[in-house]
Amino acid sequence: MSLLHYVFMFSLCLSDTPRPEPKSIEGDPKSGQALAVISEWEYRCYTGQIFPTGPSVAPTPPEAQVSDVFQQLDRLVPPKQLLKLNVYVHEPSVTALVTKQLAQRYGGNYQPAVCFVQTALPAGGVVVGLDAIGEVLAPPSEGMVRREKPRVKGQPSPLTYAPPFGMAYISGQAEKGDGTLADATKKTMESLFNTLKFLECQPSDVVQIKAFLTPMKDSAVAVKEITAAFGEAVPPPISLVEWKSTLPIEIEMVVWARTKPDAPPIEFLTPPGMNASPVFARVTRINRSKQIFIGGLVGKTDLPSSADEVRDVFATLKRVTAAAGSDLQHLAKATYYVADDEVSAKLNEVRPEFYAPDRPPAASKAMVTGTGHAGRTLTLDMIAVPK
Repeated sequence: MSLLHYVFMFSLCLSDTPRPEPKSIEGDPKSGQALAVISEWEYRCYTGQIFPTGPSVAPTPPEAQVSDVFQQLDRLVPPKQLLKLNVYVHEPSVTALVTKQLAQRYGGNYQPAVCFVQTALPAGGVVVGLDAIGEVLAPPSEGMVRREKPRVKGQPSPLTYAPPFGMAYISGQAEKGDGTLADATKKTMESLFNTLKFLECQPSDVVQIKAFLTPMKDSAVAVKEITAAFGEAVPPPISLVEWKSTLPIEIEMVVWARTKPDAPPIEFLTPPGMNASPVFARVTRINRSKQIFIGGLVGKTDLPSSADEVRDVFATLKRVTAAAGSDLQHLAKATYYVADDEVSAKLNEVRPEFYAPDRPPAASKAMVTGTGHAGRTLTLDMIAVPK
């Protein structure tokens, strides 16, 4: 980014010019959720996974656990600045409790984008976890990623502040190593750091990490290896999802990537040694500030087949992106949560109908216990940019 651009943004923060407010697309006050949120403000924060603490740890009732994680979230991301919320539930009944909390908070004119997934959670008896993306009104620093220090040294940061302009999404990478979760995690982090070099980025530029792993009961092993990869530096926020796979772990990254003002709005990149795919990009790099955060899209419950469910989800995606000023050729990052083999296979078959082969989003696909929505076997979570 040019020095002139930095000076302009700094002056904007000091001036009385109002920031562009985030805008909900197809917001529903009854559920407290929107299908998408358009964010034009350039400074954002990313949290790690938030779980109940203190007196709200199991066997406390689920309602108390849900209330506790939202109270923690408020201390990190004020409600009016929340853009995207990822919710991890132990069973679908918890989805209703979270939706009730969201309706109480966002029953007005603005709703955040929300994605649910059903997964085992690291602590026994815990039924809910959250992570979030929010806007930052008073940027704490210019030109660098800043990670808040955790309460316990060596643990992941609870919150990262991302500088303006230039965000890269690295698709899930997986190295089997010797087959153990520890070695697979170590080797996968080495592979991801090679991708950082391709982007001319450093480990200090990593904003957020998500890992799909098995089994969740051994997740501390994976977290230990991920944090070790960052040496003495504070590790970035980490979120975990248990998946069903023959691979122990797959890891994806959000990275601050330095860009040039004259670069295209979005680039679809393939690092050396990797093969390009017509259905997912190895890396996408966003070179503008405006992003569209799309919540977890699910199909109707009465559809006759998995193929119909997949096409119904993509029809919604097409409608939502159009309403947000984008389209299916400007998708940056996808996460597909699939709950059975049939919908997973149909997703592979149907995706080429919707994606341009040279412009698919970065993506991860995870076979999971459930979507968090009864009767649905596919959730599509997406980030896009304007046309």
